[in-house]
Amino acid sequence: MSLGERLIAGALASAAIAGFALWRRALSPSGAAAALAVGTCIFAGGGPAWFAALVTFFVTSTLLGRVGRARKAATKREFSKGDTRDAWQVLSNGGAAAAAALGLGLAPSTIWAAAFLGALATANGDTWATELGVLSRGEPFALRGFSLARVPRGTSGAVSPLGLGATVAGAAAIGAVAALAPAAFFCTPARAALLAILGGTAGALADSLLGATVQESFWCAACARETESARHHCGARAEHRRGLRGFGNDAVNAAATLLGALCAVAADAALDRLH
Repeated sequence: MSLGERLIAGALASAAIAGFALWRRALSPSGAAAALAVGTCIFAGGGPAWFAALVTFFVTSTLLGRVGRARKAATKREFSKGDTRDAWQVLSNGGAAAAAALGLGLAPSTIWAAAFLGALATANGDTWATELGVLSRGEPFALRGFSLARVPRGTSGAVSPLGLGATVAGAAAIGAVAALAPAAFFCTPARAALLAILGGTAGALADSLLGATVQESFWCAACARETESARHHCGARAEHRRGLRGFGNDAVNAAATLLGALCAVAADAALDRLH
């Protein structure tokens, strides 16, 4: 398939998925436009197998968002954004993977395949952890400091055993898809799966650490509750409590997917040295 054919096929497939997601309100109009761009880049640069991994991320994250929706409603009110993803959310989760696909198209190298797997596995692992971790029976643990104190569900950067398990499972899901078409990723099935699991797990854990330390967080005095938004859902203005101003959840996701990509590339290089 030529580059032109991949561009057309990628645009058509991405438009169909983005249009359906827009209709189902899984994406906002800006999110649909960003998804069209990300999907087209990945299909054009990496081909059908890379696009299949992206679709796996989108479909599973959308479906998991509907699991236990009633139980998650109160917790998700503390998030800065809802379930309808906008352009920034799409780009922060898929931008690094799209950049890796473009890199492959412009300067073919196995490094881009590892980076793609690490970035997308990070996004998938983190999303699975978010959607399933909040359903944990016990309160999660904070990563900041050395106490690992329990904090309310929805606290940025908090982790739970269920969430950690979901992280690995989400990263492994991307690895499983890649293992079905190893030639597209220039490696064996086992290596494709391993790179996704290692890069995705490391990137998702970095996401939690960044969320617990540098992500901006606010405090609503009226509700005595930590939140990701400067205006709490109760309507009261929340005071900045910690983290870097302007470094919100989208910035954390973008940084984490980049770190996941780098970890997968490092793991790939280490495996080469072992051989």
